[in-house]
Amino acid sequence: MGAVRGWLLGVTATALVVALADTLAPEGSIKKVCRLAGGLALLLAALSPLTGVLGGDRITGAAGGWRERAHRYELELAEESGRMYLAIIERETAAYVMDKAKEFGFECAVEVTCGYDEQAVPCPWEITARGSWTQEQRSRLERLLEEELGVPAQRQHYEEILP
Repeated sequence: MGAVRGWLLGVTATALVVALADTLAPEGSIKKVCRLAGGLALLLAALSPLTGVLGGDRITGAAGGWRERAHRYELELAEESGRMYLAIIERETAAYVMDKAKEFGFECAVEVTCGYDEQAVPCPWEITARGSWTQEQRSRLERLLEEELGVPAQRQHYEEILP
């Protein structure tokens, strides 16, 4: 009975404060905001026993669990986004190198592996080319990869396939 009495007292006190604020608020948008806030306060006062029945700690714990899961999903999404970004860089770089090889007069299959530079920016890190070429064509490709893509000779791999 004491709990019901406390609840009624809380709702009544909230209603009195809301009514007083409504009376004192000037007409216009301020009064509308005051009524909205008062309605929310009354709603919270009326629903306050439910937090005791449901267990406020359980509600808070459940909210914390959702927050933790949301954070975990956010991290997983960022990780997957990073992997996709690297895959796009690898695919586009391989296409670029194959196009340049055609310009140099030969065809090859290209595999690109991305890495990160000193500023943690993703970039082509290692390149493997498979095909048939002359020494001059290979030298031109090696220079291109080093000068334009920043892949030094030690991270360039060539597998010659004889025609």
